[in-house]
Order: sequence, then C-alpha cells, then structure tokens
Amino acid sequence: MDEGPFRVSRPADRRVVNRSEPTYRQPEEPQPVKAEPTPVERPTATHRNTKAPQPSRRFKFPLLLIIGLLILALAAWFAISNMNKGGDSAIDTKKYQAVFFTNGQVYFGKLSTLNDENLKLTDIFYLQTKSTDATDTNPQQTSSDQSDVQLIKLGSEIHGPEDAMVISKDQVLFYENLKTDGKVANSISEYKKAH
Repeated sequence: MDEGPFRVSRPADRRVVNRSEPTYRQPEEPQPVKAEPTPVERPTATHRNTKAPQPSRRFKFPLLLIIGLLILALAAWFAISNMNKGGDSAIDTKKYQAVFFTNGQVYFGKLSTLNDENLKLTDIFYLQTKSTDATDTNPQQTSSDQSDVQLIKLGSEIHGPEDAMVISKDQVLFYENLKTDGKVANSISEYKKAH
C-alpha cells in the first residue's frame, strides 16, 4: 500500500534508544519568589490637569516692566484726582469767598468742591439793605449808598437754615477769594468777635 508523498519511514525496532535511567535528585531549596510589580489602574480623571507653557525669560522681563509702569501710572492718576477732589485749586481755603449766582444774589463764606456738579459753602453771610422799603423785591440787592448795607449771618432767617449750602455749579456765575483786609472780611471778623 502506497501512502503517497507523505510517507514516513518508521523504524523497525520500536524501542526507545536514548532513554536515560531516572536518577534521584535532591530537592532544591525553594528560592524566594520575586514578585513582579503589577500595574495599578488609576481612575480616569474627569478633568485634565494641564500646565500652561512657561514663557521664557526674555518675555517675562518686558511683561513685568509694562505691568509695573501701568501700576505707577494708575497710582499717579489716582493721587492727582484725589488732590483735586478735595477742592478747586483756585479756591484759597484760608480765606473767605464771594459767590455770585446767576439770579443776582451774592453769598460770602468758605467755599469747597463737593463733587463734579456741586460746591459747598459754609460759614455763610450775605448783604442786606437796612431799609425795609416794600418796593424792594430782592433783599440782597445793594443800593448805591454803602452805608445802607449790612452783613447778615445765615441761620437767623424765619425758616432757620443750617449754616451750610450745597450749590449747583450751573447756578454760579463766578466766585472770588476775599482779601483778609477787605470790608466784608473785616465785618465777618467783627461779627465773630461779638458772637
């Protein structure tokens, strides 16, 4: 019987030729088992912890310089704006001022800037004619004769106002610093000595 091209020759003697006899071996001492590290599964983070790329030194210095200059400019602007907020530079706070209104009235006192739209006048006086003629419409209207005019302290009127006035800048024509040796300033000094 022909087995075809896959025919394998078989040895006639079916004995194992090179079989060695069993020898007795001594059991080896158990070697310590090296545990291999097992990878630990970490939970997947829901957010990414990304670091922003660090700018190089050549970009840090100009950036810090620009920020420093901006801070200095803002501090200077803040200081200048606060200096002007306390009062108008034309107002001499050591002297009294005459404030002339658009309606023709004039008040004397210590003037200061309250805010961008208002002025504040304290320690207020005004002029009034001595005669009580019924034809006068404005009690502060002065006559040509200066002996008929007297200086009145605000607060003695029938409605009892406080000695402070908030004035809209729109209602002021102009104001003047009074000389300390002028007639109004002397009259105010005499009033303060008497009261």
